[in-house]
Parts: sequence; structure tokens; C-alpha cells
Amino acid sequence: MIRYTRQGNEKIRCRRHCPQPEHPALRHGPVRSGRRQVWIVLMMVLMMAFSGPVQTLAATAGNENMPLGAGMVVNRAQSLMAEGKPDQALAVLIRYSEKQAEEVHFYIDFLTGFCHTEMGQTGAAAAAFQRAVEKQPDLSEAWLNLARCRYEQAEMAEAARAFETGYDTSEEKKAIQLFYAAACHFQAGRPDAALTVFERLMAAHPGAVTLEWKQTLVNILFALERFREALPWLEELAAETKGDTRRQWQEMLLYQYLSLEMKQKALAYARYLTRTHPEDPGWWKALAHVHLTDNRFEKALAAMLSCSYLTPLTREEMRLVGDLYLSCNIPDSAARQYEAWLAHHRGTLSEKQVVEKIKAISRAWLSAGNSDQALAWVEKGLAKTSDKELLGIKAYVLANRNRLPLQK
Repeated sequence: MIRYTRQGNEKIRCRRHCPQPEHPALRHGPVRSGRRQVWIVLMMVLMMAFSGPVQTLAATAGNENMPLGAGMVVNRAQSLMAEGKPDQALAVLIRYSEKQAEEVHFYIDFLTGFCHTEMGQTGAAAAAFQRAVEKQPDLSEAWLNLARCRYEQAEMAEAARAFETGYDTSEEKKAIQLFYAAACHFQAGRPDAALTVFERLMAAHPGAVTLEWKQTLVNILFALERFREALPWLEELAAETKGDTRRQWQEMLLYQYLSLEMKQKALAYARYLTRTHPEDPGWWKALAHVHLTDNRFEKALAAMLSCSYLTPLTREEMRLVGDLYLSCNIPDSAARQYEAWLAHHRGTLSEKQVVEKIKAISRAWLSAGNSDQALAWVEKGLAKTSDKELLGIKAYVLANRNRLPLQK
């Protein structure tokens, strides 16, 4: 019989005996967690797609106990496939199978599935490979091609099972087959099964686990809410991943430190990020958040001011800076920050919101000992509404005017 392989559209030379296995390539991309974070939401996405040639049968398979007529049909079909005519090869195989009164040899089913795959007929290919493994349960190439088909049919649980069986029945154990199995279990909504397979993968092939595979492992652990177990892998991803995705892993790691109440780790990591990327306003915001979780208002204010030098602050961030000035007992700066906030966002506020901010400005100037500015803002507010708090501030200022310091 003829050994036949194809790679993409390129024909590979033919030799005698049965086709040599060629592993299908599976592309996968980084996976991110779906947990909501303080600064970001990382969507959990597992991008998997098959490309390249299907698995072809091992050289010794099918040699024994194959009827002479089946062998002749196989030779003819493989010759047609080598000529780039899978449709004609399939027709030869189907005509032979339909004429048989008894069960056809498993290799006929396998080759039929191979032809269907070459023609993009996934459903028919899956059915043929399924018949082959039912007749020859240790036929690893058929299991792996069946796994490919089940994946393309979005039957993830069945794809995972077929990948595992293909690995178990293979003479040459390939780590990637277990990774595919774990990934398919994960896509099927079975993170517990995915973790079991992944642990088997790491035990059998520790040196084969790539950084990209570890991204999938982190998401499996996150799906199982085993966050502390994910930390060492998450730390490695944040340190070693290249390109745009690295920042997302760094954000996730910082959030995990905070959510697991590892305050010293969170603070040290946030400081490290601002030192290594001082031009990135996002890390200054993150550092401010870390300080706020432990009521370090002065340090949070300093971080937010550093951020403001790099990028305009949002509406909420401007208000936060004003509040931090007050918390740090710098009321005059708080008042000016509130004034700038109101001037910038007045057109988007309701009258009630404007009055509330006027009251905050008046209180801040009063705390700063500037009765003139406090009274001036009170009058602006009373021109809009007879608010009781504004009236109270006015009465207090007028009653204590001689005792309150005057500001130039």
C-alpha cells in the first residue's frame, strides 16, 4: 500500500505502506479571566482553531488481516489522493463499502474519513472516524482526527474525550494532545475535568508546558475559584508575557493581591509598576487605589496628582482629588479643586447637583478660614434656591464675621 501525506496544498512524496501520522496543528491564544476587577474587566476567551493536515495512519496499521480486494481499493484511493483527487478517492471507497455484505475493514473507514476531511465534510468525516474506532479502539490516529472533527462541530466534551483517548492509545505521547483535551473540557464548561487533565499534563510533560498554556491553566483555576493556587502562575505570566497582554496580566495580579487582602504584596507591586512605567497614568491610579484601601490619604493624593500631570482626570477623579485634599486638611486646595470641577462639568449637571457642589465649595472655604469666599459661594447658591444648609452657612458667617479671619 501507499504512504500518503499532505501538508496544506503541498503534496508530499508517496511511498509504499500506509500513511504516516501527521499531527493537526491547533492555534490558541491567550486566555483572560472573566472576573470583574476594579480597573478592568478581562473577558475569558479561549481561541482555538485547527489548521494543517489531518492525522494519517501509522505505517503498520492495516497491513494485517486486510482482504485482498480491500487492499487494492486502498491502493487505488491513495493514488488518487496523491494526485490531489480526494473526491474520486472517496467515490472508490464508498462504492467498495456499499458492495460489501460483511463489515468493511477499519482502515477503509479511516481512509474514508480522511477523504471527507480533505473535502471539508466534517460531519461525514466524524462518522467515518467513529466507525473506525469502534472497530479498532486503539487506533490513536482515528481518535485524534475524531477529536478534531468534534471540535469543529462544537462538541467540546466529546472532543476532549477523543483527545484523551488518542493520547492514551498513541505510542508517542505528545503533551499537546493533553492540552487540547484540557482546553476542550474548559470550553465545555467542565473546569474540574480540565484541571484534572492539566495536572496529568504537567506531571507527564513538565518541560512542555508553554507560557500560553499557563494562561489557560490560570483561567481554569479562576473558574474553580482557586485563586491562591493561581497566584504563582499569574505572577509568572505578569512577569514573562510579552506585548499588549502583559499589562492585562499585571492588572489582574494586582487585583488578586487586593482581593486576597495581601496588602503588602499589593503595595509593593503597585510601587514597582510606577517605577518601571512612570509614564503610564494607569499605574498611578492603581497605586492611589492601593493607598486608599488602607486609608493612606496623603500618599493617595500624591499618586493622583502624579497621574494628573500625565493625563486629564475624569469627572470622578477630579472630585476624588478634592475629597483627598479635604481628608489631608488642605481645604483651600479642596475648594479650588471643587471650583475647577464645577466649571468643567457644569453643563452636564442638574440644578440640584450644582447646588450640592456649591455647598461643598462653601464648606471647604469656610474650613480654610476664608469667610469672604464662603459667603460669595453661598450667595451663588441662594440665587438658585433657598437651601437650608446654605442659609445656615450664611447665618454662621455673618454672626461670626468679626471673629473669622479675612482672606485677601
